[in-house]
Amino acid sequence: MQFPDRSFDTIVSTLSMCSYERPSVVLEKINRWCKPDGQILLMEHGISTNLPLSLIQRTLDPLLHRTVGCHFTRNIPALVHQSGIEIVSSESRWMNMVHLIRGKPGEV
Repeated sequence: MQFPDRSFDTIVSTLSMCSYERPSVVLEKINRWCKPDGQILLMEHGISTNLPLSLIQRTLDPLLHRTVGCHFTRNIPALVHQSGIEIVSSESRWMNMVHLIRGKPGEV
């Protein structure tokens, strides 16, 4: 998708970063597309910080990616941070697999 920089007041993404081939590129675009005083709201799932669960996720990831097109092992908070999005608040739920992140655009 292509949009002019600083086009949107609010950008919402739910459970999609697992399916992008290069989620970091998408997050960088979201950072550019959001107006400076806008907000970025994410609800995404990724790798758990629970070691036994993360081992299961890593084991099943190739099969799940092939069958449902979803990567279960992405570190969502790290991807958001690396994209330049400024994290305003963050919560992790359901064994630290589901992340609720409120952000605002960082420097572009």
